[in-house]
Amino acid sequence: MGDKNPRYEGSMVFLPDVSLLRPGDIILTSTMESQDERSLEISRRVREAAGSRFSHVLICTSPPTFAEAGSEGVSSLSLANCFVHAIENVRAFRHPDETVARRAASHAQMGVGREYSLRQARQSVLPAGTGKATAGDDGTFCSAYVAQAFVMAGAEEFAAVSIERTTPATIEKIEGLVDITSVIFQRALAPRNVEAMTALDGDYAPTPSSPQTETFQRYAKAALPRAERLVNMFPEAGLERQTTYFGMLLLILNADASTLKIAEGRRLDFLRAITELDDALATQQADGAIEGFFADIVASDNRQMERDLRESFSATPDIDVRALRSQYDARERSLVERQRALVSMSVGRKWRSIDAHCSMQEDSIAFASRMQKALQEILTRLGDPG
Repeated sequence: MGDKNPRYEGSMVFLPDVSLLRPGDIILTSTMESQDERSLEISRRVREAAGSRFSHVLICTSPPTFAEAGSEGVSSLSLANCFVHAIENVRAFRHPDETVARRAASHAQMGVGREYSLRQARQSVLPAGTGKATAGDDGTFCSAYVAQAFVMAGAEEFAAVSIERTTPATIEKIEGLVDITSVIFQRALAPRNVEAMTALDGDYAPTPSSPQTETFQRYAKAALPRAERLVNMFPEAGLERQTTYFGMLLLILNADASTLKIAEGRRLDFLRAITELDDALATQQADGAIEGFFADIVASDNRQMERDLRESFSATPDIDVRALRSQYDARERSLVERQRALVSMSVGRKWRSIDAHCSMQEDSIAFASRMQKALQEILTRLGDPG
């Protein structure tokens, strides 16, 4: 961990209890403590234009993981490695219908890797009718991304304002959402590794998974022509156009399940079109990029685990037991969700891209399970058997 940075020596921050998070939880934030003047200015302009205290929105896909549409596209962020400088810079909401919230989380997960649209973000705060739509703009922006996930999940209250006009202020004012800010975020002494953590109201820390968004965008773009050909040539299949990596995998699964909808005389061509999409996606997966950033994540997590293991044998261990227990509980539930998703997708493993994705997920789940056992050992040694 190293010595505490003088900037945070003895200071208090707000840390999330990730064990209390649920899929579909929403977090609104404002960039108020950044050392990047440009980030501060952008946040200020968004708040002023939208008439809100907040400039950014995130949604929980599977605790402790959140998804957000930032300037690089839709990416994932683990709240287990986050803090907030001041509680007024953040607000957490929960939809009262857990089923709807879970569906929204699932839709949000499918959008990871989607491109960011600065044009759409700007138009959301301009007077209605200002600006023109741009052909081929499949991007999104933070509040629209969250709103669309809930609209697709059947949350009518998110449809009161059109998705493209949704801002952080819109979401903040939605009636019926439960404010869980004081439940999730608790005041605490800044951790020793706080400089390596992401400040939700300030500067983000780079993570080994940072290249994920660019990789998924590249994969989807390469496969998009084949995906559009499949959807357009066989309208009777009732397939929806997809533009993201996860969307392409879903398209293959849905197309496979729709085979009997295709007339026998066209079925061979239909299967050939699915195969072409599958081959295009599998070719991208074979570049080793996903394995590369997974290896970096494993190495980073192993270093942290080795450090915690050493500390757990110390007479005065430098470990926040409460935070560690919170992470363990959240990840335990996440493993259950990931196993369920893997089983659901495994029905399509005859397709190369689906099989490759499932194999990578199996490796990731196996590693996470090993980490959980090590965490439980540490917690037991520290007197918290759970």
